[in-house]
Amino acid sequence: MDLIDEYRPRVYAVLVGGGIPFSPQRERRVDLELVETRTFNSRIVYLRYRVARQEGVRSG
Repeated sequence: MDLIDEYRPRVYAVLVGGGIPFSPQRERRVDLELVETRTFNSRIVYLRYRVARQEGVRSG
């Protein structure tokens, strides 16, 4: 079951060591299509990705 259609992260680039992964480890790969980007004066980058679904394939 695919519940998520889009991911909309905001990125403020800072290098640090260790930490918690952005997304949990999954066995299944999720292909994403970049839909939109915006860069703000605050150096934050907004990214909008859509889950790339195969044509003609329906889940459920």
